Amino acid sequence: MKKFIKTLVVFILSCILISTNCINSMAYHDLPYFKRHYGKGSNSHYNVKIDGIYYNILLYGKNKKGKEVYSVEATYAYANGKVLKIPNKIKFKGKKYKVQSVSFYEPAMDPEAFGAKLYEKITQWKFSLPYETIYLPKDATQFIWNRNTMKAPNFKKIYVGSKIKSFDLESSIYDMPKLKVIIDKKNPYIKIKNGAVYSKNGKKMYCLINSKKKYKIAKGTKSVNVGQNKILEKVILPSSVEKLSESAFSNCKKLKSVKLNKKLKVIKDFAFEKCKSLNRIVLPPNLDKIGLWAFKDCIKLSKVILEGEEKAPTIEKASFNNTKDGIKFFVKNQTVADQLKEQLNGSGVKDAKILIGKKVVYQNING
Repeated sequence: MKKFIKTLVVFILSCILISTNCINSMAYHDLPYFKRHYGKGSNSHYNVKIDGIYYNILLYGKNKKGKEVYSVEATYAYANGKVLKIPNKIKFKGKKYKVQSVSFYEPAMDPEAFGAKLYEKITQWKFSLPYETIYLPKDATQFIWNRNTMKAPNFKKIYVGSKIKSFDLESSIYDMPKLKVIIDKKNPYIKIKNGAVYSKNGKKMYCLINSKKKYKIAKGTKSVNVGQNKILEKVILPSSVEKLSESAFSNCKKLKSVKLNKKLKVIKDFAFEKCKSLNRIVLPPNLDKIGLWAFKDCIKLSKVILEGEEKAPTIEKASFNNTKDGIKFFVKNQTVADQLKEQLNGSGVKDAKILIGKKVVYQNING
């Protein structure tokens, strides 16, 4: 009996190892899927797969006639082929529902069914999708592609309908150098301008589509999201940007130069995180706040120039984590120097110096 149990255990372990190796070696596949139903009543949440596409279906409640109202989101497609057409409607519980949004995530999976280690391995694995062209549903209002694990090296065209309000390719755009975004002319919400997706009124920049070494953000823009970009080296901000958006330039690893405008008041969380080529930044005179991890992992950042003459900006915890040791902060006067010294406490700097002109007024600052 003991021998039988031992043999059985070895067999099961072998199957798991073989399955894991298969997952690692496959370039493109349909991951194992577990149908799930969460919650009750108006919180009911379904994961289903229909014709090769995974959907999240959320029950909002019932309408005046007592019929259930669902929100439908397409989350991942595995079907082979160069063209992906996401349907306008799907059939669920015997009725048809509009597909209202498209979000490219990994398929819904159950960590309990996989086991924690294998589940983590799968979710960290790199996907390579074959699509050259994607057609979004005509009634969809949102499109998001925000997983680094999904690559689409052959992706050339995406057709966007008239109802899309939000368009986001920030995490993977740098792997789609040939991409063309074709937006329905009747779309009143977004537009293509100078190689980027902007809101129709021009106030919000969603992502930079075509990689360029130098990019000047359009006048009138208030909210900026360049998206991860492996080519961009220089950016110029217009005077209309008073608050630099969260993660605005995060992971732009070749970004060397950023011209911030004089009216900028806030640099939000993660704004320049992992900009590993950024070695110098000039902070405008009206800057009030630098957010959490704003310059984290800017490993070459060695020179920060503060133009303000009255006060130093508020600096959140870990804003300068993992910047270059001995980073130099240049200020206008002793008042700003004193305030900056206090603000650098907890900022993540190591052996930092504060200078007025060429004179070092504080040194060996560890935050």
